[in-house]
Amino acid sequence: MTITKIKDMLETLLQYEDSEITHTICSVNNTFSLSYSKERQAFQMKNIETGNIENYTDIEDISLTLYNIINALNNK
Repeated sequence: MTITKIKDMLETLLQYEDSEITHTICSVNNTFSLSYSKERQAFQMKNIETGNIENYTDIEDISLTLYNIINALNNK
């Protein structure tokens, strides 16, 4: 997935901020859930295995993080 497609997906989450939409991303060692929190005005990425939640308010930061996770999967 290109970084442009990732940004498009994130923009879609912003457009539906009143809905609960969750994307699941599986990497080699971890599974992540990605959603948008209207209350926090941030993208939330949760590591399902550890329960750790990271908030991203900048679409560039979360795009790069997702791109790196997805590319790590494709390079294995």
